[in-house]
Amino acid sequence: MKDISNLISIKKKIILPLLFTIIFSYFLFIIFIAYFPELLGQQLTNSSISYGIIFGFLLILIIFIVTLVYVFLSNKYIEPEIKKITL
Repeated sequence: MKDISNLISIKKKIILPLLFTIIFSYFLFIIFIAYFPELLGQQLTNSSISYGIIFGFLLILIIFIVTLVYVFLSNKYIEPEIKKITL
């Protein structure tokens, strides 16, 4: 039983910061859309790309990075705990 509670503890330590990072990023994006649409609609210098497109791309990049971090930490910490339980 101690192994399972240890596994749950490790998962919480890994998942919660990553979850808050994603939620914060999404809410920040929605807040910018709601309160600063003119800022997100501005063009970058003389191109057809706006700040909103850049911000959206960065949001996708953040999600990708969070996924990579989760996979790395899961393989390093969670998988050995699961193997202990199943053996």
